[in-house]
Amino acid sequence: MRSLRGIKRNSGLTYALKYAAKVLKQGIGISKHSVYRSMGGKSPLIHSYSTFNRYMGIAKEFVNWAKEQGINRLDKVQYDHVRDFLLSKAEYCSMKTLKVNASALRKFFNTVGRADISARIKEEYQEIYSQGRSPSRALAFAHPDRVISLLKEDVHKVIAELQLLTGARIGDVKKIQVLPEEKKVIIPKSKGGRTREIDYSDRPEKFERIKELVERLNEHLKSSSWSSVRENYYKDLRQAVLRSGEIYTGSHAFRVNYVKERLQELKSQGYSEREALQKIEYEIGHSRIEMSAYYSRG
Repeated sequence: MRSLRGIKRNSGLTYALKYAAKVLKQGIGISKHSVYRSMGGKSPLIHSYSTFNRYMGIAKEFVNWAKEQGINRLDKVQYDHVRDFLLSKAEYCSMKTLKVNASALRKFFNTVGRADISARIKEEYQEIYSQGRSPSRALAFAHPDRVISLLKEDVHKVIAELQLLTGARIGDVKKIQVLPEEKKVIIPKSKGGRTREIDYSDRPEKFERIKELVERLNEHLKSSSWSSVRENYYKDLRQAVLRSGEIYTGSHAFRVNYVKERLQELKSQGYSEREALQKIEYEIGHSRIEMSAYYSRG
């Protein structure tokens, strides 16, 4: 492989993009296994034209997005910028596509000397791609309370109930904030970078329960990392659903339950179905009323 002069941390993003392309394309035509053997681990290069073109296209897309935010230098890029970029695509990208985007940016930042950002992407990899569109439609649980009762760990019961009561995506649960005086729940930087704000003034009992659950979750997270809790939650949930006799379509099912229950609550308060769906659209952080209607049929 041809050696290249290193890149400075304060290099411009356009230069960083060109540098990464020169480095990564050196793997094309070389066997991955030979690189594994010579370097003693995973190859830092790209070994096919199709992967090279796709990964560099994603890196270029990020660079253009960053410039629109006024970020022009490599040292000015923060992990939150990368996360916001990925989540801005979550509204229309599948989980599989988000995985590819995250992998491409990990490779890019490793190549241009920002291993710190690459490591953070790896750390939050599952949370990022889980924000993407599910490859199959999530179905509401017929008996969500029973599913929750069958979870083995208390922290998992807390997470599941928070999803059920707020309609939160799994990646948003740890971000839930409560405003006691206003009886509102705030979820900052949800999917697409939106901040969700849900008014519980018409549901004071549920608000008090959410407040209690958030306190319990915070206590659990003092002794366990969110990434390990979340990973074990998926396993526990799958087994609980199996024992309950329900169909497993992921934790998104609790979000569908929220929409269906909320629709009935609002209609009982005198809202028309369209008015109710518009309100739910805002509460669950979607940009189209069609998505609320889609969930309500789950």
